[in-house]
Amino acid sequence: MGIIATQPRPVYARRNIILVTERLDGSSIGYKACITSGKRGCFFHPDHIYACHAAHTLHDGDIVRMEPDGTIDVLWESSSHHNAFMLTEACNCRCVMCPQPPREHEPQRLRESYAVLDLLKGEQIEQFCITGGEPTLLGDAFTEFLAACIAAHPEASIDILTNGKAFSDRKFTRKVAQTATQNVCFCVSLHSDVDTLHDFLVGSQGSYAKTSQGIYNLAEYGCKLEIRHVINVCNAKYLHRFSEHIYNYYPFCSHYAFMGMELYGKAAENWENLDISPLEYRQELCDAVLCLHRRALPVSIYNVPLCLCAPEARKFCRQSISSWKNVYLPQCRECAVRQQCAGFFATSIRVPVHHIQPIRGEV
Repeated sequence: MGIIATQPRPVYARRNIILVTERLDGSSIGYKACITSGKRGCFFHPDHIYACHAAHTLHDGDIVRMEPDGTIDVLWESSSHHNAFMLTEACNCRCVMCPQPPREHEPQRLRESYAVLDLLKGEQIEQFCITGGEPTLLGDAFTEFLAACIAAHPEASIDILTNGKAFSDRKFTRKVAQTATQNVCFCVSLHSDVDTLHDFLVGSQGSYAKTSQGIYNLAEYGCKLEIRHVINVCNAKYLHRFSEHIYNYYPFCSHYAFMGMELYGKAAENWENLDISPLEYRQELCDAVLCLHRRALPVSIYNVPLCLCAPEARKFCRQSISSWKNVYLPQCRECAVRQQCAGFFATSIRVPVHHIQPIRGEV
């Protein structure tokens, strides 16, 4: 694991550097590893990947992990605003629309996150998130990692992606709240105002009650909160009702997000029972967003292309899809507001291609 450099570094500054170069020669001595796009030459480096056709996609400051089989995993993109520390793939929910199904916890995930954090020492980081799986399942290890992030980057905005269930424990919530600052936002998933529907979608009975209690506990201890609502065919027709529920029961959150679904992982497996085009719920989504906005609650739409939203709702849309899996369709080239549009998940197994129409004027 190391930091990408596309230009030579002084010998004394090569210890954690992975050099990306056209050709391997004597000038590569001292680097942690090397990546070349050319053929393997006569010069030897013990950690070297050659004939890398994607070398041009790596940029200065990226942090990558190189595997013995030649795989290169980008752990941190220097130019992205969507970087994340994945502490674990374990989860206490089994969401039917989860793009990343849970797996057994591997301690290496946490060690790797600490290693990346160490490589970022001294960098000016504006924002990142802590995610999983469900990161709070690590208990004290989660709190300790959060504390390390705050100590290393006290000015950075930190989003914690969570189902909120662990915060139904007041003692745990208090401990986390004592660590968190106002730069830390707990982004809690809540997919319905009906307990049975929410529990069905997250695949765990009793989750609604624990998540709801977790939200209240976090609020009681002064934590910054966001509620995230993933839209699918099961809850799409109730969006306006859900927004009324939010206003009545959770008006203290700092932000609310309605999110289009990524058809990947479990969502891809269940797509016939979950998938719905944003065009089909565009009016319900518009009504829900305006319901919150008119009551002075900050609200956004994530992962939904502008052309599939009602015109009145487009100003609430955000560029929310991580850069590494963000794509646009050919017809998007003619769109006047492409730079403001979320686009599509490259990972989704299908997108509503026939409904995409370029917008000619401003949003």
